[in-house]
Amino acid sequence: MEEKTECDSSYPQMCQPILTLKELLDFEKGPHPWKNLVEPIAPRTRSRHLGERYQVLDFADDPITYVENGSRPQVLLCHDFKGNYLNDKYINGVQGEEQWVDYRFYNWAAIDIFCYFSHYFVTVPTLQWLNCAHRNGVKVIGTVIVEQKNVQLLRDILQSEEFMMRVVEALVQVSKVCQFHGWLLNIECALESSKVGMLRDFVQLLTERCHAEIPGSLVIWYDAIAKTGRVDWQNELNSANDTFFLACDGIFLNYAWDRQKLERTENYIHNYCPNRRLDVFVGIDVFGRSQKAQMDTNAPLEQVMNFKFSVALFAPGWTFESLEEASRRDQLEPDDRNVQFLQMNDRFWNRLWRHLYVRGPMQLPFYTSFCLGSGKFYNRLGKTQSDECWFNLAKQNFQPSIPYTPPLEYETRNDPLCHWTHHFDGALDGGSCLKLRNDEQDKRLFACDFSCANDLIVCYAYRRSNPITVDLALVLKAYCPRRHECMRIVCANANCHVGDRSNEMRAIPLDKEASLQLLKLGAVSQLPLTDTVNGWDIRYYYLSAEELPPGIRIVDIGMKLHKEPEAHATDYALLGAIHLQAGIPTHREYLAQRTVLFFEGSE
Repeated sequence: MEEKTECDSSYPQMCQPILTLKELLDFEKGPHPWKNLVEPIAPRTRSRHLGERYQVLDFADDPITYVENGSRPQVLLCHDFKGNYLNDKYINGVQGEEQWVDYRFYNWAAIDIFCYFSHYFVTVPTLQWLNCAHRNGVKVIGTVIVEQKNVQLLRDILQSEEFMMRVVEALVQVSKVCQFHGWLLNIECALESSKVGMLRDFVQLLTERCHAEIPGSLVIWYDAIAKTGRVDWQNELNSANDTFFLACDGIFLNYAWDRQKLERTENYIHNYCPNRRLDVFVGIDVFGRSQKAQMDTNAPLEQVMNFKFSVALFAPGWTFESLEEASRRDQLEPDDRNVQFLQMNDRFWNRLWRHLYVRGPMQLPFYTSFCLGSGKFYNRLGKTQSDECWFNLAKQNFQPSIPYTPPLEYETRNDPLCHWTHHFDGALDGGSCLKLRNDEQDKRLFACDFSCANDLIVCYAYRRSNPITVDLALVLKAYCPRRHECMRIVCANANCHVGDRSNEMRAIPLDKEASLQLLKLGAVSQLPLTDTVNGWDIRYYYLSAEELPPGIRIVDIGMKLHKEPEAHATDYALLGAIHLQAGIPTHREYLAQRTVLFFEGSE
């Protein structure tokens, strides 16, 4: 972490690793100018498995099944990207034409833990990644690594029990001050057998102290050094490495496992610690070390999930790095490199998604402009604040619950109209929005969980290539847990078509006067209470729960593109932002245009 004061502007302030024991032990002495800039972790829903058709909203009256987060396999994303501390190290991001196209991660809905990894002694997660992950509801851990070239570091840590305890307290303080949730311990150097017991004590003490000082924290051990003191990757959990597993919250197994090793791990868990199956994180290196991976990472992931172990995906930035050589050779422009990366990344995660559980937003108010954390300009309410290219992951907004990609059956078609994606040539807030051309079916954006009990104010901003032939609807799925019934609520124009089924209804858009009435009643919106701003149209709806039975919730948010027969195939709509907030039920009678939600047969 850069130890310069905020008034020192001689160079951009940066987040940095800790290189030595002295730096670690002196950590508390230095100023940490960005510690107050870390955002808290956004709450997320319980887990859902969305099935094979996760991209499409289905309105059949079937139960919405939630799984407790601690009862299903966890996904740890270990971010090793070209050594890290690159564009992401700058507290305020970077600007420049070549900088905006960099690796961005946005499939947060399926991730439980994000580990920032490098080969420096103590890897402190950067502010950009911390805020990006926290905004999407994901906890972050750092890395402590000692490799053979730095073996003296480990000997120094373990020189005495007293000194070891000082190191533990320093690591706890780093995590606490910088507001992340613990550590991956990667000890890949040989150690005298007489010191192994003290190393185990170090692991246990760090785990206990993190738990005591940082709620929800965890310490995970990487499978390298064995209890003999030799570096001896086991690629399974067994008596050679269990001493460290039993001392902490989990183990990250090395990548060279096979089915037999998974079976032996399963037997070990069954015989010795049957309640800790999910604490075994089976490693998969996306670059393909020791396993078939890369674009076939779904194959080893399926094997792991069949055993119901957790998984550690290492170096997912392969989807960016693997394209760089060809991009340089072909001298691709930044726009083309960006599109190429997004398409590659979307295909990669699409292949994994059916194996994973997702968690989405659940806290009101909820706002997202879908900004990915980079762009060719920076907009606020559709007006350009800066026309410089930029990269800052801390400005990434809450991202959808599914990959942006064609459905699986379209993947072999070279048809760019089959999917929706990020759009970087226009934005309401930030540097990007969503673009939709395909008018088939209701597309899921978020698996969510918002109560309707206090009414809902719903608004969204959009643009259309042709307002005469194209319209964009926001579609909400309301769910009654008691009867396992659902309702499709279409938020579009006043004349939009809805089906004849009893579980569909059209929400009434508020006119300008009614929107201003919301302001008078005390509503606060991140979008202007008007029908247009800087070329973007805005629609407001007031959804009243006055006729609803208790317990009704919005469990999905989607969108649907409508095209008139005369519309051109390339016509599209842009979704610039969504904002949901609780209503004002004590004053709802003042809104004559409110939409009264109603379930057929409600008591």
